[in-house]
Amino acid sequence: MRYVLDKHAQSLGFEVDATESFSVAVESLEKQYQQFGTEFCGLLFGWPITEQEDATSLAQLLEQPSYRDLPVVVMSTDMRAETRAWAAGRENTGLLAWKEYQGLEAQLQKLIEADADDTAALPSSVDNSDIHLLIVDDSATIRYSLRDLFQLQGYRVTLAATQVEAMQVATTDKVDIAILDYYLTETTGDLLCRDLMMHNAVGNIVCTVLTGTYSDHIIKRSLRAGAVECMFKNESSELLLSRIGAISRFVRQRRRLQSEHLLLEEVIEAVAGAVLILDAELQISYINDAGLQELQLKRREALLGQPGTALLERGGPQQGTSGQPRSASWRLPDGKQVDVDYELVSIESSGHRLIRFARAAIPIVSGAAAGKSGSTGAVSAESASAPATPQKLLPASAGFMQQMRWYLSKGATLSERTSLMIMDVQILDASGKLLPLSEMPSLQARVEAVMQGIYKRPGHVSLLTDTRFGFLLRHKEESHVYLLARKIMQLCLELELKQDDVSLVCAGSLLSLVDKQGHSIETLILHAFKGVELARARGPNQILLMDLRRMLNAYPATGTGT
Repeated sequence: MRYVLDKHAQSLGFEVDATESFSVAVESLEKQYQQFGTEFCGLLFGWPITEQEDATSLAQLLEQPSYRDLPVVVMSTDMRAETRAWAAGRENTGLLAWKEYQGLEAQLQKLIEADADDTAALPSSVDNSDIHLLIVDDSATIRYSLRDLFQLQGYRVTLAATQVEAMQVATTDKVDIAILDYYLTETTGDLLCRDLMMHNAVGNIVCTVLTGTYSDHIIKRSLRAGAVECMFKNESSELLLSRIGAISRFVRQRRRLQSEHLLLEEVIEAVAGAVLILDAELQISYINDAGLQELQLKRREALLGQPGTALLERGGPQQGTSGQPRSASWRLPDGKQVDVDYELVSIESSGHRLIRFARAAIPIVSGAAAGKSGSTGAVSAESASAPATPQKLLPASAGFMQQMRWYLSKGATLSERTSLMIMDVQILDASGKLLPLSEMPSLQARVEAVMQGIYKRPGHVSLLTDTRFGFLLRHKEESHVYLLARKIMQLCLELELKQDDVSLVCAGSLLSLVDKQGHSIETLILHAFKGVELARARGPNQILLMDLRRMLNAYPATGTGT
């Protein structure tokens, strides 16, 4: 009868441990929690015809609190009152005659589902709800036992039986830790680990591999694939929980570091602007977002780990005096060149070198421009870090330059702040070609009239070149000037045009004149011109806030804010 019941239970999809000794059954039940993966989901109890001491011990064990939730089906031949009373007096217990053994499936389904519902309803003992676990195993027994184990510890758990299911879960939901069975039906845990970690849509996932074999080659392959742990199915539940708990602490620490890194990026950009760091071997070890913008790059990976001498000018960063302003033409990884102004600062204690790109807040005057703060007139490309093409100011801008010089000399004593705004206005024709305003004199006159009408004070607005206007903006708070700059750009863009096949396109830069005493007007103008070029490279109708290295859209998606 035991043989028939064993085969029938296996045909229903259960893994069965069969024994003819009640004492062995007691021993197996008592040891099941000492090793992971050996917990029983139910017990088929062949009730003896005559009283047996070992059977009585098993019945007494099943009545203890530690085992009262275990589903038990009592198989009996005579259905005596004693047997029926014991089955009726114990929860999660069913009674089935041996000759009706084929009704076992319904009995087990009812008892096991009720037990699963009770387990799921138990309150979490620990709050690990911030950690999402993905358990991948083709054994339903292992999957569900792991799920119950981790859910009791408060983890959020998702199950997958195949590689396809695992990838679908990981790419559509954020998974923190993946627990992968090594021997899956269609692949192995190390290969699945590598696929998860290399997939762009998965994110920062931590993988562990679960195996029932203490094999060196399995451990090596799993760790080489990127798994942080190789765990074993015969480990105790307590050890498994401890391992996952340690990995969870790592995940939380990484989140904090990522958050602090973002905060550090903001602080660096606010204080030092665009920054690049070289390690002691002159390898590029760090560059912030503002630095990428300065070099017109989109991805850090294009620079990190590259030798600085391959990027910088001839001679590399080890030449020159620390802290000395410099101008150079750098080679980018794609072969292009970009003109940069920067300061090199050596950090003696670590051997690192910090490169701070020139910011509008601390403009660097090249040798040709030094000592010219009192001059006006033409501005050439050699007088400072030049924009893409040489620019010459119109003679009519002399009054604007004189007014700007006055603000530079008196700025520290004024109650209001002053900022320089340069705005480039061009015509976009039907073919998508940009034309200077001078191509349409009537439109140029209308735009200039609108711009000149913004300020009644003389010398505060001027057409500096064929396409670029200069504004000296007075304001109380820093945020006020951002709103004012956006409004000026909007006034230009909303100008009604007589031709339907053309439109106006703007680009601008905004530079505070506070604490700029002693710097040449030419250098400040050219830095602002360079800011216009950077804004134009980012797209139409944007203003670069040079002191913050931020872009200000003329028409933000939210409709408000700066």
